[in-house]
Amino acid sequence: MTSIINFLISLLFFFTPLIFTSITSELFEVPKMYFVYLSTLLIIFFHLINYLKGNTSLFFKNKLTIFLLIFFSTQLLSTIFSVDLHTSIFGYYSRLNGSLLSLLFYSLLFLILPLYLTPKFKNKIINLILTSGLLVSSYGILEHFGIDKHLWVQDVQSRVFSTLGQPNWLAAYLCILLPLALHKFLKSKIFSLKSSYFLFLISNFYLCLLFTKSKTGLIAAIISLGIYFLIKLFQKTNLLLLTIPLLIFLPTSLIISNPIKDYLFPQKISSLIDQSTTLNITPSENIRKIVWQGSLDLWKAFPLFGTGPETFGFTYYWTRPAAHNLTSEWDFLYNKAHNEYLNYLATTGTLGFISYLFLIISFLVSCFSSPFIFVSFISILISNFAGFSVVTTSLFFFLLPILALPEISTKAQPKPKPKIFYFITTALFLFLISKIFSLFLADIAYNQSQIAYNRALYQPSQKNINLALTLRPKEALYYSQASLIAAKLNNAPLATAHSNLALSLSPASTNLWKERAQVFSELSLIDSEYFSLAIDALKNTVRLAPTDAKSFYLLGKFYEAASENDLAIENYQKALTLKANYDHASFALGELYFSQKNYPEAKKYFELTLTLAPNNQEAKEYLEKIK
Repeated sequence: MTSIINFLISLLFFFTPLIFTSITSELFEVPKMYFVYLSTLLIIFFHLINYLKGNTSLFFKNKLTIFLLIFFSTQLLSTIFSVDLHTSIFGYYSRLNGSLLSLLFYSLLFLILPLYLTPKFKNKIINLILTSGLLVSSYGILEHFGIDKHLWVQDVQSRVFSTLGQPNWLAAYLCILLPLALHKFLKSKIFSLKSSYFLFLISNFYLCLLFTKSKTGLIAAIISLGIYFLIKLFQKTNLLLLTIPLLIFLPTSLIISNPIKDYLFPQKISSLIDQSTTLNITPSENIRKIVWQGSLDLWKAFPLFGTGPETFGFTYYWTRPAAHNLTSEWDFLYNKAHNEYLNYLATTGTLGFISYLFLIISFLVSCFSSPFIFVSFISILISNFAGFSVVTTSLFFFLLPILALPEISTKAQPKPKPKIFYFITTALFLFLISKIFSLFLADIAYNQSQIAYNRALYQPSQKNINLALTLRPKEALYYSQASLIAAKLNNAPLATAHSNLALSLSPASTNLWKERAQVFSELSLIDSEYFSLAIDALKNTVRLAPTDAKSFYLLGKFYEAASENDLAIENYQKALTLKANYDHASFALGELYFSQKNYPEAKKYFELTLTLAPNNQEAKEYLEKIK
């Protein structure tokens, strides 16, 4: 059994960073999370068989276990008091990582793996991690040179993301690998084939890191590697060995375009550039500060247990600062706080946040005896300050510390357990495996439904969403999708029933309320009575998102369509108050006042529109008519 378990552990470390697929609703995080679930269940099953045979202990036990159990208990408490129980258990749909279920699986891995990690096997795992990283980074470098540029909407050549799905996530992963590769290089005989290989890995990882252009990633790399070099100097490591990696880091940082080079040697913008074509992009650090303020306000509103794990995508709207409307990402949905610590504070409250800090401290203490593991773990903590954990980094967060632990000596059980326990274990394993496969297949069906819906193939779309609901009957997102499809097929009773079910399962989701408005707007084409229900849905949206300018604008459009012009004006003005540069709201006000022959007001808003959007030809034409 031990050899099977070791094989499964190896697969987990090797394949998790590599996996992505286009058959799921999200390409990177969803398949990675389900792979972790599947691998962990297999490891647990064979471990339990091993335990029942009397070959090993049930769990690894030491002080770290206590901190882990305290942390998990606070997450469980927060889930119990969550504003959306389903989301807290299974995760925000496109992410999954960070849910109670994912934390349970990471915790179980932490409690089981140390029982099988001999020094030889740990070394093998580190080698597998680095080999997997070589594949990921090599693909990232090839991305920079355009190997798959035709496959992505994003400018992947400018900022690579490889198999991780986002440049900052890739950068955080590479920062974990660099100290591991450095450790292997410093342990190798100088100028040997092995040392050359590890030097190649270091170069490959760092080059790919530069191609991500991730400020957070580069800061994490500088700080963590700086700490590692200081420790090695203190340990009187051969200076020549320490100098060789520096001869890679420094020149490449100054030659290749990256945030470090841009900061040290800022380029002068040519006066020939047409400034009117320059995109007004809000610096990411400015946006993060706004989101962080909203996170703190959310914590103040729910100080003890928070709003529940993974509910940030819903509850951030409750305290979202109005200043967010003035950023270039004003209509983006933020499902994380872009700061792991504030995310825990907002969603799991003071108890969850404190237990998380204590868990981190206990992990740091346990890693200190292994400097390369210690600094790899520090890089995760730094990356998480301006970002958030994803499946790959979470896996390393929970499992890196056990690679630094001394070998665990386990006493075999006095005798094997009765055969009935084998039957119970196998039956439970088969049940859980079937559930995981059902969730995964449901997501594939949901993805197929979305693809068909976007192509206006509503019958195939309905068939696929019905399959998804059969496999996973408690998912609000699926019911909302089914409602949209039924509305397109003019099935008003079914559309209404599905929308009601979606919101009964997830009443805090502003997106579901917006989709409900879309459903009833569609149905109003066959029965005008449904239009008032669409307006009611949007009224609930603005109640949940009181600073979201777009929601007020949409409500204004619906009121205008219903000929309730005073309410339309009120909502347009509210949208413009929240977002002073909202040219669509300004233009809508101008049109509405023009239709009422209130030309002075119409002129004021058309002129404002042209100030905000000088190329708005319709506003110019209206002004000509007013003259």
